[in-house]
Amino acid sequence: MIALLIAIPLAFAFASIPHERLGRYFLPFAALFNLVCLFFFMQPEQILEIGKWPAAYGIVLVLDSVSYPFLIFVNLLILLMSLSATLENRYGTLMLVLTAAVNGIILTGDFFNSFVFLEIISVIAYIVAAHKDNALGAFKYLIFGGIGGTMYLIGAVSVYIKAGTLNMAYASFITDPLAVPIICIFFLITFLVELKVLPLGLWAPDVYSNGSSFTPVALGSIVTVSLVYLFSRIFLNIFDLPSPELVGILAMVSIIFAELGALKQKNLGRALSFATISGISTVVAALSIQETEVVSAAYFYLFNDVISKFILFTLSAYLGKRGFKSNKTAGIAFTFASLSVIGFPMFAGFWAKYYLLKALFQVDSYALPAVILIAAVIEAGYLIRWNIDLWYKDEEESVLEHGKDTENEEGIESIEEIDDFVPFGAQVVTLILALTLVVIGFMPNLIHDQTMNIANNVLDFRPYFDLILRGGM
Repeated sequence: MIALLIAIPLAFAFASIPHERLGRYFLPFAALFNLVCLFFFMQPEQILEIGKWPAAYGIVLVLDSVSYPFLIFVNLLILLMSLSATLENRYGTLMLVLTAAVNGIILTGDFFNSFVFLEIISVIAYIVAAHKDNALGAFKYLIFGGIGGTMYLIGAVSVYIKAGTLNMAYASFITDPLAVPIICIFFLITFLVELKVLPLGLWAPDVYSNGSSFTPVALGSIVTVSLVYLFSRIFLNIFDLPSPELVGILAMVSIIFAELGALKQKNLGRALSFATISGISTVVAALSIQETEVVSAAYFYLFNDVISKFILFTLSAYLGKRGFKSNKTAGIAFTFASLSVIGFPMFAGFWAKYYLLKALFQVDSYALPAVILIAAVIEAGYLIRWNIDLWYKDEEESVLEHGKDTENEEGIESIEEIDDFVPFGAQVVTLILALTLVVIGFMPNLIHDQTMNIANNVLDFRPYFDLILRGGM
């Protein structure tokens, strides 16, 4: 049954090939099908052995208490993106394949197939990154991504040489302990690239700021969540993170430089790109501490950051140089998301920062809290500035400026023509997500209880191994 989460999106993708326009219509149905299956027909603690091979030697898909909530979150993001983004015909098929790949990377129980799904994601990401004629950004991503993919493959091959198996659970027991730190360094390089930790994340600003309504959401939200899961599985559940203190320091440096980079940007897309780097670097820094409360807070922080950036990137793609005076619904959603990123009370972001700071103080960690507070001040500076600019921008000037930048040579002749510049679907989705941030602001336990459950399970290897053990050796 759990194989359907991969098979159905792929089937829709193949069905859409003869008629490209069908892909964008199939995408919401595929995501909705996956969500219905997860909520009503699937429960954690399931494994599927492909081809009836024992789990230690064959391909195995694993649905446990860690992968289950990540799958729900990822497929929900895909559904929302399909309803809010403007997808050209050919990109619908690519997003269906991406859906299968991110589900696969969360479900797979072996290193080689995680590499296969990672490469599928990378290939799609390179194509998506080139949207809006962004060849330079896609080329940068290709270089960095190629390095990351190579490092992951070397790590997977090394596991097989040293353990004789690619199964994650068995490999953690069998792999030569002397070889594990070196193997993990190869994996770590991949994650530093894909999770955009500076300097290996320098490709992200050029890719995320390409003006598309789906590129930063697909890569910065959907793919990022799936890779945080894989990072957690490998370094919190399977192997030990190599040099966690060094990883934490690198992530903290990345946070500061990314925030300073966002502060100096005069383009909204690039500012949000640097803000995304800072957000995920905070998650990586917190996960490197490997304490239950801190890990739980990191997942809460991830939830808030992904939802907030989903709103901000989606709306920024439609804004151009226009303000919110002609579309107050979009402005409200944008402002709510900005306040949540800053950590303003009554929003989910306040609790994300509160839980993280509290957990860090409990484990006598003081450097990261200081960095988070400094970053929050810088975030407040540039996000408030952008909100003021967009709310009070002179409409006549905005129309003229946008008319110069638009691909339509005739430009825009009147304010009335831009009254509905944000599509109805994008307005509804972003407003619902913005209100969700408010609801979580008043009822944080809705998310905190879930993140605590994930943290407890991901830091306890035994349940995962016992589940795999059912497949035999």
